Amino acid sequence: MRKAMKSTDIVLRAAMLVLAIFVSACSTQKSATVDGKNIQIIFDDKLHSKVVAKLEGRAVEVGDFSASEFVVISGNEVKDFAFEGQRQENLDDAIGKGKKYLLTGSNAALRKEIAVSLYDDFPSMAVCQVSYTNTGDAEVSIDGWTNNHYTISATAAGEPRFWSYQSGSYESRADWVLPLKAGFSQENFMGMNASDYGGGTPVVDVWNRNVGIGVGHLEMAPKLISLPVSMMDSTSASLGVQFKMKKTLKAGESLITLPTFVSVHRGDYFQTLADYRRLMIKKGIAFHEPPASTYEPEWCAWGYERKFTMDQVVNTLPMA
Repeated sequence: MRKAMKSTDIVLRAAMLVLAIFVSACSTQKSATVDGKNIQIIFDDKLHSKVVAKLEGRAVEVGDFSASEFVVISGNEVKDFAFEGQRQENLDDAIGKGKKYLLTGSNAALRKEIAVSLYDDFPSMAVCQVSYTNTGDAEVSIDGWTNNHYTISATAAGEPRFWSYQSGSYESRADWVLPLKAGFSQENFMGMNASDYGGGTPVVDVWNRNVGIGVGHLEMAPKLISLPVSMMDSTSASLGVQFKMKKTLKAGESLITLPTFVSVHRGDYFQTLADYRRLMIKKGIAFHEPPASTYEPEWCAWGYERKFTMDQVVNTLPMA
């Protein structure tokens, strides 16, 4: 009888142990999915994410998981936030109707909330805004933040594996549309990159034969952000939205990022720019009709670059 009881007790304890392990495993394997018509973003238990393009009847994973939204605190990148929960609400604002997903996570004394908005009229885009709240007692020194940092994987051999649209303006006058090679890196800072060069459209895009991905910001006025694009190795590239700053968060205070976006497409960057333009018009940007003089011939003396004489310019006018 005692032997039977002992055997039953052992089996019961083993079953309870297995159940505890299963429950523990389930509790740590948290994730969330933001699902739109043409775009899907999957978040893991650290609030890292990857993008899936749902185009032409099939799903294509753009790249692997990466720390897509993070902050820099006292010079250190804080990328991992333990996933805590997700909720959803309806959207109806100036851009249109849709769904908003709110995902929360934490890292020590910092609480993170990612708001991802999917609009019916923009089925291939997701609009993102992130808040970081100091939940501790000590002050937190923020040096900057990054949004929509994603990787894109190569899908075929040969060169080039990726093409890109990069709108940073530099004295070297690099092409805005260019192939990527392993080791390539460009910051695409939207401020002045030389005494007479700077600015640009706050959008970058990278694509391969199967899929493309674009990111940018949606502020109504220019901002001194960077849109870094790099090709780390022969199989993957990355892009994102980066903003450097100096801000001290006291206990209970929050930092809210600029509104940014990610979009997916097939082919080159044109679809991203077209959707960006349409969305900014919805937000209130007005594009005026160009005057007739816009289409008339003009001559530019830039061909002489910086070393020229007035005689060169004057003597060229009759030919112009």
